[in-house]
Amino acid sequence: MRAVFLAYLFARQRQRLQPNHPGESALHLNGLGLSMRRSERDVSLLMLAAAAGSADGWSYFGLGHAFVANMTGNTVLLGIAVFLQGDLLHPGISLLCYVAGAALAAFFTRKVREGSDWPRAVSNTLALESAFLVAAAIAWALTGRNATRPGSTPGLDVLLGCVALAIGIQSGAMLPLRIPGIVTTYITGTWTNLMSGLTRFFTRQQHRPPGQKIEYEERMMMQGGILCAYLLSAVATGLLFRYARLAVGVLPAISVLLVAVYGLTHRPAPNA
Repeated sequence: MRAVFLAYLFARQRQRLQPNHPGESALHLNGLGLSMRRSERDVSLLMLAAAAGSADGWSYFGLGHAFVANMTGNTVLLGIAVFLQGDLLHPGISLLCYVAGAALAAFFTRKVREGSDWPRAVSNTLALESAFLVAAAIAWALTGRNATRPGSTPGLDVLLGCVALAIGIQSGAMLPLRIPGIVTTYITGTWTNLMSGLTRFFTRQQHRPPGQKIEYEERMMMQGGILCAYLLSAVATGLLFRYARLAVGVLPAISVLLVAVYGLTHRPAPNA
C-alpha cells in the first residue's frame, strides 16, 4: 500500500517539474530553499479525509452511536437527549475527547507560523494521532470478536474516546496550515465552501484573470476530492463491517500513519 502511495506521488511530481513560471512547481518550506510538492500535500489531505470518514463510520456503528469527526451531530444528539431521555454519555465522551485532542494539537503546533506549508511539528502531531488510532485498531481487533451493541461495554467507551481524541488531534494539527476552503474532518464546511466556490466561479468567470481562474478550479477539484474520499472511506468501512469486522480500525489507522511517516521521512524539516 505504501509503495502505491509513493509511486503515485512520484508520478505527480514529474508532471510538475516543468513549471510555467519560476517557483510555481513547488510550495517552498519556510525559507530554506527546500520544497514540498503540491501533489504531496494534496494526497496527504485526501488520506486524512479518508481517515476521518472511516473513523466516523467506525464510531457510530461500532463504538457508541456517536461521531468522532462530526461535532455538529454530537452537539445535536446531546441537546435532544436532555428532554427525550436519550444517550448523553457517548456524544459527551466523543465531544470532550475531541476538544481535548484539538487542544493537544494546538499545544504541539503552537510555534508553527500560520500558512506554513507542512512543517515537521504537524507531522509529529499526526504521528501521535496515528499512535492512538493504531492502539484503538488493535484493541478493536482483540475485543470486537463478539458483535456487541455499540456503547454496551466500558471497553467500547474507552475506544470511542481514544478515536475521538485522535481525530481532534488531526483537526487541530491541520488548522495552522490555513489551506483555503479545505478541511479534512468537518465536512459540512467543505460542502459549503465548494458550493460557494462553484456559484462564484460560474457567475464571475468572465471577469476573472486566467491565473486566478486556474487557482479556483484547482481548489474546487480538491474540495470535491476531499468529499469523495470521505464518502468512499465510509463506504469501505461499511464493507468491512459486513465482511471483515475486526479490520474496521485498520483503514483510519493506516491512512494517518502513512501520512505521518511520509512527512517525517521524505522531506527535510523546516524551522517551525
